[in-house]
Amino acid sequence: MKKIIFIFFLIFIGCKSYQKISNSEKENIISELDYIGNIDQKYAGVPPEQLIEKYGSDKAWKLFKIKGDSVDLENQNRIKKLYNKYGYLGFDKVGKENTTKFWLPIQHADNDVEFQKKMLKELRKEIKKNNAGKDSYALLEDRIAINSNKKQRFGTQVTYSKDGQAIPKNGLIDSLNIEKNRTKYGLPPFKDYYNDMSKMYFDFNKDLLSNKGIYEPQLYK
Repeated sequence: MKKIIFIFFLIFIGCKSYQKISNSEKENIISELDYIGNIDQKYAGVPPEQLIEKYGSDKAWKLFKIKGDSVDLENQNRIKKLYNKYGYLGFDKVGKENTTKFWLPIQHADNDVEFQKKMLKELRKEIKKNNAGKDSYALLEDRIAINSNKKQRFGTQVTYSKDGQAIPKNGLIDSLNIEKNRTKYGLPPFKDYYNDMSKMYFDFNKDLLSNKGIYEPQLYK
């Protein structure tokens, strides 16, 4: 009997209790997530034209990356505070759009893979309750694989060949079932996604590729 009570006690203390979100707190949380989402996307793309004109392409990219890394760290700290207080912010707590804003800094937390792994476990729980997006899970799983120098299951993380064609970074675990896996987790078809990424890369690197004799995107047939 004592053994049963002891086991129950261990289970009980192992379950962390999170604070319930009041209406006023929800407004503040969503405002915080709006800020996080906006500034994350501001530094997820390419340097603004003004920065390139002022410093030149190479220096502009360096400055842009330094600022982006700083933003990522700040956002991570904000997300960790929210998580420690309220738990994973799924659909039920903040709505679908705001859940994505909560997830973004986790996806970009490449400096803290253990934190990413912890959040992947939380995502798995939320997905079982239909409380988070399966695509977010797939993207984070692949990101962790890349950060751990492993192959991907879904092929969401891209690098480029010398001729500018998008290819899966580190390769795929199971290329034969890639479409099945992507469909199951709400991701677009492999060929469509990789062709879109190849076109985007070509548009950003036309001068570089034209010097190699490449005058159009290298697409999958």
